[in-house]
Amino acid sequence: MENMQQQKTAYYLFQKDRIYREKTLTSLYFKSNKQVEKKSSPIDIDGIRYKLNTETGEVSTYKKSEVLNSMNASLRRTKILMNMLLSMNDFDWFCTLTFDKERIDRTDDLQVFNAYQKYINNMKKQFPTLGYMCFPERHEDNCIHFHLLINGISTKQLGLENSGKVCCSWARYKNKIASKAFFEQTKNDHELTDTDGLPVYNITTFTYGFTTATRIASRERCNSYVKKYVEKALGSTEIFKKRFYYSSNLNVPAVVERLVGADFESPKTITDLCSVKYNPHLQNAEYVNFNSDYNVLQYWEDNNLKTCIDNGFIPLSEQESKKIGEIFNEKS
Repeated sequence: MENMQQQKTAYYLFQKDRIYREKTLTSLYFKSNKQVEKKSSPIDIDGIRYKLNTETGEVSTYKKSEVLNSMNASLRRTKILMNMLLSMNDFDWFCTLTFDKERIDRTDDLQVFNAYQKYINNMKKQFPTLGYMCFPERHEDNCIHFHLLINGISTKQLGLENSGKVCCSWARYKNKIASKAFFEQTKNDHELTDTDGLPVYNITTFTYGFTTATRIASRERCNSYVKKYVEKALGSTEIFKKRFYYSSNLNVPAVVERLVGADFESPKTITDLCSVKYNPHLQNAEYVNFNSDYNVLQYWEDNNLKTCIDNGFIPLSEQESKKIGEIFNEKS
């Protein structure tokens, strides 16, 4: 009798749209009507994370599989957030901050990070329009330096001063910077990239060490470089709680979420849902990705196309467009 009175498990289908500047990422996923109570939660003891059983109060260490799953989930969230911010914002400058061992103990990660925070907070206080993304990197000497993408601030406010050097993709040094004279003498022997020859500046407002700042010539190439660099460097700055930092004034996609269907007996693949399967949005999607379990579908759609469909203008399929074109050519 007690079991019969228990609430029957049902599944609800939701749609979430993340609206970017040119495209919308649509996700369809199921949620159960039953809330699963967590039986454990993390607890920090002397800087080490343990698992606390919320029912018994017992403390234990996490299994290796649990740690790996948690790390992978965290990396996925980091990449999603990074891609969202890169897609929604245009940055003007690519900067690097390196600390001078004569001015600060570069081997002390906490001291270095506190100095960085003091600098960026002071700049943000003076110039509230400053926008940035910051990526810490551990150097070969095991010390930390910082790469930043910056916008919303003038060259004067940032304190830029021409170093007399330029970007040079064939320079012998790792930072790919050379004197202007060397660049001019050798440029005819090389295929130039969009950054070659751009002046390299120093940031005079940063007083803790050495700096470089270069104008971002290509948003696409810069974003591609940052994504590759971050994926390679993720996890290398374990002293910091976050893998990268960003200002709160950056643009983010608008998010719209709505209920699509209710009372499904079990999570189904999207192919079982005819009302969704033959949806013109899905039929005209640029990219479709089928997953399993609760997250059943994800696809990208051009915003102009999405607006047309939302307003009742169903785009023709490629075959229909071709057929109409042939008929028109025959009549003409």
